[in-house]
Amino acid sequence: MDRLSPQPGGCPLVHLGHTSSDCNESFERKQYYQPSSPLDLSSLSLGSGYWGYNDAPKYYRAPSNYLLDNFTKLGKSSPSLDQGYHTLGFAPPEGNIFKGKKYQNKNNSFDRLTDEVIIRIFSFLSSIDLSICAMVCRRFNILAWVPPLWRIIRLEGEHVRGDRAIRGILRQLCGQMDTCPNIERIHVTFGAKISDKSLLMLARRCPELTHLQLIGCTVTNNALFELVTRCTNLQHLNVTGCVKISCISINPGPDSSRRLQLQYLDLTDCSALQDSGLRVIVHNCPQLTHLYLRRCVQITDAGLKFVPSFCTDLKELSVSDCVNITDFGLYELGKLGPVLRYLSVAKCHQVSDAGLKVIARRCYKLRYLNARGCEAVSDDAVIFLARSCTRLCALDIGKCDVSDAGLRALAESCPNLKKLSLRSCDLVTDRGVQCVAYFCRGLQQLNIQDCQITLEGYRAVKKYCKRCVIEHTNPGFF
Repeated sequence: MDRLSPQPGGCPLVHLGHTSSDCNESFERKQYYQPSSPLDLSSLSLGSGYWGYNDAPKYYRAPSNYLLDNFTKLGKSSPSLDQGYHTLGFAPPEGNIFKGKKYQNKNNSFDRLTDEVIIRIFSFLSSIDLSICAMVCRRFNILAWVPPLWRIIRLEGEHVRGDRAIRGILRQLCGQMDTCPNIERIHVTFGAKISDKSLLMLARRCPELTHLQLIGCTVTNNALFELVTRCTNLQHLNVTGCVKISCISINPGPDSSRRLQLQYLDLTDCSALQDSGLRVIVHNCPQLTHLYLRRCVQITDAGLKFVPSFCTDLKELSVSDCVNITDFGLYELGKLGPVLRYLSVAKCHQVSDAGLKVIARRCYKLRYLNARGCEAVSDDAVIFLARSCTRLCALDIGKCDVSDAGLRALAESCPNLKKLSLRSCDLVTDRGVQCVAYFCRGLQQLNIQDCQITLEGYRAVKKYCKRCVIEHTNPGFF
């Protein structure tokens, strides 16, 4: 008992604010157990039932080898052991591989999933999220860079450095190969930007590219020419806001008769585009079915006449906010005939009834027409349009000189109308809206903002068009 008596040299409680005398009193009050007789161990069994792992308490952990157990588990639950795990070449270390920390075998349910399941989960992530997951662990680093997951690359946000991201992705996917045949679609949107350097890299290493979307990027004509020349399967191209793009063509080569396979082309806000560039584009893209030239302010009727000459299968065309387009341009577009299903001439202030009548007579299968802001359009054009294009489903005649007479003809001739915008049509009253609601029972969206519509007209729409969403500015409707 001498070793249990308090030592005069110091007391551990002194460091906690207690004096040495307090320690002595606590030791004096402490009672130690003194066995009266030697302990009898004959009743204890030392067989396997006591020390065996199966009957061990829950808190008991059998000794294990970390690397052996984990690689064995990976081999049983995942076929990816043949995809490179066995080539890691680790020698079994002596002792604990985590220095200063005892390894605990955590029961991670994610480790039980097969590689196919994890890849399926990864398929719902964006490109940025995939690159983050690749840094979690060695297994994720292998599975996150499986080529099928990178068939579509999306770079979104101003915080993304587009050039650096493209270079890193291609380095991971291509490796020592020259091309990445699995990449089919690339979208650079919402503030992310790339330059000519990345576009040329994509042209060299992604020959199977079919979709390319570049919003607001600072690319030029030469880099785009190289890409469309090398990517022979390119079908969808969106260069909205690329202000340096003024033309799209193929670089000179042995096959001078070759044409692009583009079917969808969006040149919205490409302010450098002129009539000469538009002629080259439609000449090289005869298979175009969708063409959008919104806010290409330098386009005139002279350039628009080339569109029906080369793109005979064009179904959708938008020249909204092209202020130089007049009725003569619509005369030329009328040559597209019944193939044209979608047309937008919004805010083309020089378009009048004469131009819309030509479109209505020749393009009689039209489904969508946007003439918003064309103040020279009146009831005369709307009545002619309704009687010629009976399959019309969506019509925007906001701020046009349209009255109840035009709406009545529209309602009686176009019962399949789904969307109608009458915003700022001062001559429209409750009577016209009631006719539309009565004859067009399938109406889904109606815009009557800044119109002289009262509660009576509002209730008529709610009565006959049960699923219609009404956009209005009248606070009394709530």
